[in-house]
Formats: sequence, C-alpha cells, structure tokens
Amino acid sequence: MERFERYLEKFRGPIFSYVYRLVRDEATAEDIAQETFVRLYKELDRIRDQTASAWLYRVARNLVTDYIRKKRPVTFTVLRGKSREDDDESPSLQFEHPGRGPVGTTTNNELRELIDETLEAMSPKFRDVLELVDIQKLTHEEASKVLDCSVKTVSARLARAREFFTNRIARYVETGDEDEPDSVAGG
Repeated sequence: MERFERYLEKFRGPIFSYVYRLVRDEATAEDIAQETFVRLYKELDRIRDQTASAWLYRVARNLVTDYIRKKRPVTFTVLRGKSREDDDESPSLQFEHPGRGPVGTTTNNELRELIDETLEAMSPKFRDVLELVDIQKLTHEEASKVLDCSVKTVSARLARAREFFTNRIARYVETGDEDEPDSVAGG
C-alpha cells in the first residue's frame, strides 16, 4: 500500500494534467486519471519502479483513446519548455512573458491560440511525442514505451515536430500568416 501511495502522490498531478490536455474537460480528466490509478493498484505487483512512469502514461493514453473513440476528437494545448535530452541543435521555442495588463493578456491569448492551432495542425504521431517529451518531461526512452516505438523514432518525430512548430510560429511572427500548409502537418 505504501508503494501505491508513493506513486499516487508523485504522479497524480502529472497524469491528470496530461489527460486534461487531451480531453479538455476537468470531470472527464479526473475520471480517466482515477481509472489509471485503479489499474495501477490492480497491477502493482507486476510493475517495476523503473517503468512505472511510462506504464502510467501509457495506460492513461489508452484510456483517453478509448474515451475519444466513444465521444469526440482530441485537442491539445500549450507547449512549454525543452526536454531533458535536448541538444543545442534541436529547434525550440522560448517565449518571454508579455507582461500583465490588457496588452499582455491579449498577447498571451493570441499566443495560446496560435500554439493550439499549430499543435492541432500536426498529425497525432508528432503531437503525441511533443506532448510527452516537451510538456510532460518524459525521457525519450519513457516516451518510446508509452508510444510503443523505438527511441530513435521518438527522436526523429520530435525533431520534425519541433521544426514544424518552430517554423510555423516564426512565420506567423514574421508575416502574420498562420494558414500556409506545411508538409509535416499531415505526415
């Protein structure tokens, strides 16, 4: 029971946040996160400490997929930061806080909307990798277990997703054009 409580304390917030970003409904996210931990409790004896994080995210992702199949399409929100495994050659975005007040709030809302639209323009295989590595801060190895693909595939998809994301945001900042199609968006 102590081991389960330790996992619950460590992962409750991150799992809820991950699920919420996918379903965008607090009650549904809470239900899915709770079911994730119910399954953890039932399978606790089979799970090693080294793989618990990846196992939890994978179960949560599968439960979200089941929910989406039954209910509605998935959407994603805000991208932040860099992963623990980034090198200097990987494109990344860092935004300065535009400040408080009406101008800062408007800028923040516009940026959030642009980020959401950019993420939604990506195919799920790129969006998922970006979500797990850049937002949830999983390692490439952990993300590969969640996504059931190789670490090399995670790295390649992440590089393409970041490039697409960076180029689209940069183009918008330079020209104001966010509708121009990009090749990585669909595939």
